Amino acid sequence: MANSHHGKHVHTLTVVHGSGETEAHRAWAFLAAAWDDLGPSPKLHCCSVAEACERLSEALGSAVLIFARPEDLSGNAVFSLLDHLWEQSLPAVLIVDERNENTERLGGRGTIVMDRDCGAASIASALFALAERQGFVRTVQTELRIASRFQGGLRGEMDKIHEELQLAASVQREFLPDSLPQVDNVDFRVFFRPAGYVSGDIYDVQRLDEHHVGFFLADAVGHGVPAALMTMVLSRSLTTKIVTGDSYEILEPTAVMQRLNCEMIQRHGDVPRFATAVYGVIDTRDRSIRLAGAGHPPPLVMGPEGSREIETEGGLLGVFPEDDFPQVEFTLQADESLLIYSDGFETAFPDPGSDEHERKMPTKRYLGAFDELASDIRSEGPQAAMDRFSELVDAQDGSLHQVDDITVMTVYATADTALDQLFRGVRGSDSSRSGAGSASDPSRTRRA
Repeated sequence: MANSHHGKHVHTLTVVHGSGETEAHRAWAFLAAAWDDLGPSPKLHCCSVAEACERLSEALGSAVLIFARPEDLSGNAVFSLLDHLWEQSLPAVLIVDERNENTERLGGRGTIVMDRDCGAASIASALFALAERQGFVRTVQTELRIASRFQGGLRGEMDKIHEELQLAASVQREFLPDSLPQVDNVDFRVFFRPAGYVSGDIYDVQRLDEHHVGFFLADAVGHGVPAALMTMVLSRSLTTKIVTGDSYEILEPTAVMQRLNCEMIQRHGDVPRFATAVYGVIDTRDRSIRLAGAGHPPPLVMGPEGSREIETEGGLLGVFPEDDFPQVEFTLQADESLLIYSDGFETAFPDPGSDEHERKMPTKRYLGAFDELASDIRSEGPQAAMDRFSELVDAQDGSLHQVDDITVMTVYATADTALDQLFRGVRGSDSSRSGAGSASDPSRTRRA
């Protein structure tokens, strides 16, 4: 009884015979009836081994059936044909008169070796299965080619993004000071490490006049490029003194933060952005400090007698237009360090043995690292201490994939010398001789 194959795919087969096209047709007749039990009659392309090799640039159908004579296996033609079929991902059934060690080596790589004694049904079934699978193989190949093209385009886009991020990092570095002021009695150092290409942290240290230095550290809320762009706004909007003609007025930290807050609110746009910050002014003659904060972690004063927090009451920058930023005053004693840091340190020192999830949880271990930093500054000097602190950060689990940007600024009061004390004793007369305003009130107008 004839089988119904309505709706089934009609395959195209290439039948190869060592003696040529006529013998290939005759050989196929051996399988035709068995094939009809499996599917509709295929479209046949019959040819010799040599002709099949010549047609390799053309489509050879869903599968190839090769009838090889003993003399065909003694040359290179069949071997070459099988290699080309493998390169084109075309499956084949190789029919030999007798299977032996030599013919078995021809199997694999998409070729099934069978002998005539296997029977027409077995041979036709193997060939039909390969032809059926070939449609799926070609679909996968097409998808791979498309994916490869997209991958090439995606790689190009990623390279472009990589270059743009490198440029953004370069631009952001231009907003950072090239060097920190060198002043008597006070040493400034900064450890600055972005979590990625760019940072949401920004800092600045400016010499305001011969006796006053302003220092600033801010942390834009968020990560990546949006936070980095906000740091540029913060840097450009930072106003520390007002110059009028040949005179200037050093602004109080409260006023600096208020101006910065108003500038951020005006630049909000459709998406509000916020930041925390600390700004202070130090008089290098007596190391008195006026400082204001905006939602930032409290700075730490660390010395031989222990440590204390400098609490500030200001809220986040960029929230309320009329927000106030009260300032505090204190004096940095000899061998004391003021540490101002970003909140990224809460995740920079995970507990030992933490897993991937636990490493992202905040801890207080950074306070011990800050103790070591302040102690090393006193015993080994600021630069050596900062180098050791950098090594300590690098030694932490997950340091190659930081959760957040980390920045710490140290303001170190170097030990007094007799000459320092002498100059402190004539501070008032020195100030009056220079025609400057009171050193205890840096907000008064001074001559440039």
